[in-house]
Amino acid sequence: MGEKDIIEKTLLAYNDVFADILNVLLFNGEELVKAEDLTEAQTFSQYKATEGKLHGQDRDVAKYWNSGTICLSMFGFENQTAKDNMMPVRVISYDGASYRSQLTGKKDKIHPVITLILYFGTNNKWQRPLSLLDSLTVDPRLVPFVSDYKLNVFNLAWLTDEQIRSFKSDFRLVAEYLKAKRIGSAEEWPIQKLQHIDDILQLLKVVSDDSIFDNMKDFIIEAQKEKGGVNVCEFVQKMKGEGRLEGLALGRTEGITLGRSEGLILGENNVMSLISKLFAAGRASDVEKAANDREYMKQLMKEFGI
Repeated sequence: MGEKDIIEKTLLAYNDVFADILNVLLFNGEELVKAEDLTEAQTFSQYKATEGKLHGQDRDVAKYWNSGTICLSMFGFENQTAKDNMMPVRVISYDGASYRSQLTGKKDKIHPVITLILYFGTNNKWQRPLSLLDSLTVDPRLVPFVSDYKLNVFNLAWLTDEQIRSFKSDFRLVAEYLKAKRIGSAEEWPIQKLQHIDDILQLLKVVSDDSIFDNMKDFIIEAQKEKGGVNVCEFVQKMKGEGRLEGLALGRTEGITLGRSEGLILGENNVMSLISKLFAAGRASDVEKAANDREYMKQLMKEFGI
């Protein structure tokens, strides 16, 4: 397993973070899953390929949830920074191995296995594949007979403000930062006390491919001593001071905006991408309109998935 893979998994492996993600993404913020109810599950399994050789496969993170009504349920997180067209096949293999392992011993029933795909991309949403059929080329006449298998994909950079506010663990800062990177602005979120500073910085370094996070630890520690926590605006301000995020603006209270017309807070790359797509679609008139209408610019960004 490569160092990058290990780093991506470390923060999510903490029970408080794992439980928090489940509660927000599956239960609308209701704290049904408790950190103390989670136990480690086997992430490694083997399968025999067509040539007869055994191959190993490893989930990113997996835990059992031992609660009153669900005594054994596995939630596997698959961290993704790039879309994977073969993800449905991978998930089937992981989930199938988990179900197969439950057949050992004398059991009269098995329990559900749930895998979540956490997508860290900020340029475009993960839109396909969302099921096995999305990954297959099938004669239409055969489609009714092919057993489909859906994916539970969560585009983290597109979570709603309500969802982001529902996070209680350090993962909230990850969600805040991903949204800020996507929209080109850092909103004014409440100060947060971080528990796993090294791990959160390593995760952000990996998903952003930016070594600037190596220099952020002392800043966070000092901010938590002075203010009791840190927020994403302070985070961005520090990164701008280090010569990063020139296209990312701070919230209004920081008094810093970038762009044109009413201080439009959008990254230059996103703006240029939108202009290019508008011209390609024969919508040159929308370019001029967007340059003078901030809300219309946002609407177009959403339409083109930027």
